[in-house]
Amino acid sequence: MKKKFINYSLNYIESKKTLTALERKKIKYGLEGFYNLISKFIVLVILAITFDLTVELLLLSVIYGFLRLYGFGLHAKKTWQCWISTIPIYIGGCFLIKYLVLPPTVCYIIWIFGLLSFILFAPADTKARPLIHKEKRIRAKILSVVIIILLFIINIYLKNNIFLNTSLYALIVQSIIMNPITYKIFKAPYNNYKAYQKTTV
Repeated sequence: MKKKFINYSLNYIESKKTLTALERKKIKYGLEGFYNLISKFIVLVILAITFDLTVELLLLSVIYGFLRLYGFGLHAKKTWQCWISTIPIYIGGCFLIKYLVLPPTVCYIIWIFGLLSFILFAPADTKARPLIHKEKRIRAKILSVVIIILLFIINIYLKNNIFLNTSLYALIVQSIIMNPITYKIFKAPYNNYKAYQKTTV
């Protein structure tokens, strides 16, 4: 199914425009990512509906998406690895979000932990997407910290346990996947832009 979708899409694009080998490779990579994203989201939605976690899933997808937008972080090397990690993180996380009640002290500790993690480690790049421009790295760090502060302010005024749990859970997950220790555990190179800089010197 995946190959059919990618081949059909590539053939359609090439019928409208002549592509170079590099352009074809980039478009194919983008189509693979799009297919994986959509297929995972459909499965997650089905599971969320089954377990009555639809609101939690949609909220987690949005908040986590904003944190990951500028925080970046580790990616699974294989599609099956992504599937294995995605379902527990999202569906398991939604159960925690729905039923867990944390004392204020624990919430503040998580906020501080998350904020420090983003200040120290965001944005965390990958070998496939090294963040080679210093200005963009600084901008991503600032924007990611701003998002955390905005979430904190929203939670103060909203006082909604589901929104609070979602914010805290997304913050924990994103902090973990940006951490150099996580990169080391999964034997993934960290600060990949430095390797790129060495090759250009």
